[in-house]
Amino acid sequence: MVRLRGRASERGQGTTELALGLLLFVTVLIFGIHFAEIGYLSLKVQESATSALWDTTSAKMHELPRNFDPLTQLIESDKPGQLATERYQDFDGRTSKQGRARVVQVFTSAEGLNVTCSAANAISFAPSESTNVNVYRNVGGMSCNAEAQLSPVQKFTRRFLDRGQGAFFDVPHYAAGAIPVCALGRAKNGQCAGGFGILLDDWALSSEAESRECVLLNCANTAYYDSAEAVFRHSKHYQVNGDSQALASNIVGAAPINPGRFWMSFRGMGSGFLEREPGGDSDTNDWETTPGRNSRTTEYNTSFNNRQTCFLGNKCP
Repeated sequence: MVRLRGRASERGQGTTELALGLLLFVTVLIFGIHFAEIGYLSLKVQESATSALWDTTSAKMHELPRNFDPLTQLIESDKPGQLATERYQDFDGRTSKQGRARVVQVFTSAEGLNVTCSAANAISFAPSESTNVNVYRNVGGMSCNAEAQLSPVQKFTRRFLDRGQGAFFDVPHYAAGAIPVCALGRAKNGQCAGGFGILLDDWALSSEAESRECVLLNCANTAYYDSAEAVFRHSKHYQVNGDSQALASNIVGAAPINPGRFWMSFRGMGSGFLEREPGGDSDTNDWETTPGRNSRTTEYNTSFNNRQTCFLGNKCP
């Protein structure tokens, strides 16, 4: 009989230790899953804000020269934020548009995701004096942030062995409500400040019409032609005075026709960087108008090989 009571006592001790151990193990497991879900959903909130920025880079932003209204209107309308909110309303940019504004996982629910974008004037790039205003306009950048509400689901155990006299816990061990989450930073007074920023527009020729060559007498790339002419006339060195007209008359027998007209030729690789003599023949009267690789003109060849990442007339570092 003594031995039997000893074995029963040992079995009872093991059950007690298992029960006490499960209190810790189950609590750690539940909270581990819950906090992992909070981390995952928080990254999705951040992803929605950065997605709005990168998607905006594919939009039409200007028409050269000097027309940057598409970019300004895009930022002011907050269209990027609206599109990102729609795409990430279910916290998954891959599926989206399924009408689910609330996502429920094992122990965590998420809802109210909202992406907002606005102008970021502190992000800017100033072109050189010859191109600024005349061709380009410093519109600035755009900043995006996102917010959402995360909370434990209803089935989450907020009370455990904490009721009645002699309870294991005398207060609820988890009484947290909704957790405001921002894409960047912490919510202050329920608001998400700041955000991720980007300088928009590549300041380059962007449309199909702006990528064409510019033939000397019939330039199809009017955007490039008008932009170059604006910079040229800004220099104030294009006027032809009476002395130059007289000199031309003495040499060639006639004054220049329309001396104030701007002439420009841009030829690309497809044309071998050559402006063809009228008639299209390839002879010694053809001439290069654009610096190219392996140019037969030393100055152009040097210019092409010395190109760096600086642009818009700014001095290379």
